[in-house]
Order: sequence, then structure tokens, then C-alpha cells
Amino acid sequence: MMKGKSIYIGTLFIIVVVPMLFYFFGKDGTERVYQHEVAPKEKETSLAIDKKNFKSHLPIVTIDTKGQTVPGTPIYDKHGSHIGNETYEGKDEITVNITIIDEEEGENSLKETPKVKSKALISYRGNSSRDFDKKSYNIELVDDAGEKNPQVVMGMSKHHKWVLNGPCLDRTLIRNYLIYNVAGSIMDYAPNVRFCELFKDGVYQGVYLMVEPITDGEGRIELKDPEQGAKQTSWIVRWDRKSKMYTPIYNFTYYTYLSNVSGLDLRYPGEKNLTKERLQFVEDDISKIEKALYSYDLTDPKKGYRQYLDRESFVQYFIINEFFRNVDAGRFSTFYYKPLRGKVKTVVWDFNNAADNYINYTFEEYGFTLTDSPWFAMLIKDKGFVEHIIFEYHKLRKTYLSEEFLFSMIDDTVDYLGSAVDRNYEVYGYLFDQTKADRLNYLVPVSRNYTSYEESVAQLKQFIKKRGEWLDQNITTLYQYCHDSKNKDQLMK
Repeated sequence: MMKGKSIYIGTLFIIVVVPMLFYFFGKDGTERVYQHEVAPKEKETSLAIDKKNFKSHLPIVTIDTKGQTVPGTPIYDKHGSHIGNETYEGKDEITVNITIIDEEEGENSLKETPKVKSKALISYRGNSSRDFDKKSYNIELVDDAGEKNPQVVMGMSKHHKWVLNGPCLDRTLIRNYLIYNVAGSIMDYAPNVRFCELFKDGVYQGVYLMVEPITDGEGRIELKDPEQGAKQTSWIVRWDRKSKMYTPIYNFTYYTYLSNVSGLDLRYPGEKNLTKERLQFVEDDISKIEKALYSYDLTDPKKGYRQYLDRESFVQYFIINEFFRNVDAGRFSTFYYKPLRGKVKTVVWDFNNAADNYINYTFEEYGFTLTDSPWFAMLIKDKGFVEHIIFEYHKLRKTYLSEEFLFSMIDDTVDYLGSAVDRNYEVYGYLFDQTKADRLNYLVPVSRNYTSYEESVAQLKQFIKKRGEWLDQNITTLYQYCHDSKNKDQLMK
């Protein structure tokens, strides 16, 4: 009996206690931590959004701007063209005080002692999301001297850079949480994410997501810094709009306009570690990859793309973004990274527009998007790549992309958020009123906007159902892209 009891207690410890340790003290392993499964649940419903009476089972973030204006609001000319972003006293970011209250019992209020207390550099972030009433923030934790001040935040790995994402156009509040976690269960790495609630200058701002941005670091994309004097480096690049580039890569798809309005921007190594020689090294790396992709060498076992790209990673990226119909993927908000002596891998980012939630256009459950994006338009000309997609897709439909798994995760996440949803829409409830629609915070046409939180969640589930059914029937049509008749005379020497 004692042996059986010991086994029972040991099993209970593994199921209950270990996940809680992951949540509160961070994780060193590869197992994905789902906040809604391991974090403390709501014990007492509270709808109060004033500082004095506010209570939440979610972590609470406070930002004190000390009367400063947060930089980053878009500026438009008289024709409506974006010509820049507002600064504050000439600065692109301001120094603020930030706290994070995250009690282990999940009973958080502004009276509790913060788990994290720091200065931070902040600015508004995003592309079209900068126009939303509910803003998102770049956050860099710093000490009193302005140096990096890395912290463990809500159980995620210690770092100084964070993104505070405010889901606005996504009325469900859960798209990024859902898909980052699904991707993180499939891929080598996807950003970790935690729900929280935000007060800015004492005023309640709603439900937010604390997200790991795409950066290097322990528990993130783990890359070794270049050795002193070395001309070679690991790298992270981002496909995005040319106007958003900091360090443009002058590559084949850019100067031949095959990437259309997007281009590759070098994000790592950072400014301090970047030299002309290292920039040239990265451009040479990209040139080798694109020569292999955009030539008759494509499928060559020695000269082809597989010596440079991690095919499994690109297959996973393709499936996840196509399944959730993330139409920006492959050309905007798209990150690739390469360890110095490894192959290029992908990492997912930004699903606010996914599942037919793109502000200006309807993207229904049928069709493919990545088939027309840089690099992927060539990868699908390889039959082996297409076969890998089809095999992996059917495997994932039995696990992380099954309707049962996704619907259960959606329902459990909504239940976990509880009264936090009501508090959020105490502030932003007007977003369910179609008569108040504007061009910034609502889908176009107005009829696409749902009039309740429940309808918004139902739309997400219905899209997933229809999208899965369509892909089940049509995933093999990808073979057309690698058929000889489709590709005759299309590859360049």
C-alpha cells in the first residue's frame, strides 16, 4: 500500500507541481508552457477597473510615464500617406518606471509588492496597429544608469527586451496566445507569451500579452556572439516593408523586385557588433541561398537549397501560417535565423491578422498565400519539399492542428481569462458597436465586425473548422507547383 501511495504522490507531483515550477521560475527545457493550464485560476470575480478596488488572477503591469508622451504615434500628410512617427522632445523612446505584480497564488492587486520593478525604455510599436486605440509597446528594461536590466518576467526566460501586445482588432484577445503556443509545441522555438492586465499612469488599459520579441538570448534564439575580430557571424533577418528597415540587405530578390514592397533587414548582430565585414558575410550567405533557390540548382543534392536551409523548419512554418491563414507571412513580419555553423531556420511572428482578421480584405478558408512569397515560391517547386509539407500536415492534424485540440485550447483559454475579458471590454466595449466604426479600429466592410465577444470567439472556431476541412481536401494540390509543366522555363540560370 505504501509503495502504491508513493507512486500516486510522485505522479501528482509531476502533473501539478512541476508545471507550476516552470511557470514561476522559468523553464530550461523545451516543453511548452501553456499559461492557462499551469497559472493560478480566478478565485473571485471582480469587474472593478479602478486602482483602489482592482483585483485579478492575471499578472498586473504598471507603467508610469511621469507625464511624458509615449513616442511612436503615426504622422500622416494631407493625402493620408504615412510620413513618420511622433517623437517626444526629439526622442524615439522615453524612460519610464515599470512594475509587474505576479503573486504565486494569483490574487493580484496594486497593493501587492511587485515581483519586477525597473526603469524601462518604451515606445509604441507595430505597423497598422500603431493607429489602434489600444496601443502596443516595445519595452527595454534598464537600470538607473541606463544599462540592460534583464529580468524573469511571468515565468519566461530572463531578458531585458519585451513586447507588450495589446490585442485590439483581434476581439477574441487570444489569436497570438493560441498560435504562438501551438507553434512553440511544434517548432524549435516560437515566442513565449503570457496574459496580463495593464495600468498606464494609473488608468486601466485592458488585457495585454507579454511577449518575447524575436531576439537572441538564453531561452530565445540562442546564438553565440561573434568572436572579437571575427568577420563571420550568426544572424537574424526580417522580411518586412522597406520603410521599416534599419540595416537593409542588398540581395537578389531585392534588386530584381521579386520581393515586391518587402526586403530583408539584418536584425542580429546588433549595431554594436556589426562591422562592414560581418554585413558583407551575411549578404554573401543570403546570395548563396538565393542562387540555390532561383536557379537550376534548386533540387541539386550538392548545390541546392538543402545545404543552407533547414527544410523541416520551413515546412513547419508553411503549415502553421497557411493553416491559420496568416496572409502577411513570408513577406512581412517574417524572421529567419542562422547559427554560424548551422542551417537557416524560421520563427513565427504576429497573428493578429490571421483567421480572416485582416483589416482591409476578406481572406476566406480556401487558397494558399505563401506560394507567392519570396523563397517559398521557389521551395514549392521542389517535389520533396511539397511531399514533406503534405506528410507533416496530416501528422499535425492528428495532434496540435486537430479540431479537438484547438477548440479545447480556445475554450480553456477563454475560461481562464474569465472576468478579465469583461474588464477589458468595460473600456473597449464600443468596438462591438458597428455604428461607431472608423477606418482604424474596425474591419472593412463594417459588416465583418462582430457585435459580441462570444460571436468573435465563434468566428475564430468556425474559421479553423472550415480551413482545416478545406486543407484536408486540397493540401495535395500543392503538387501542381512542382510539376514540370508548371515550371517550364521559370527557373533562372
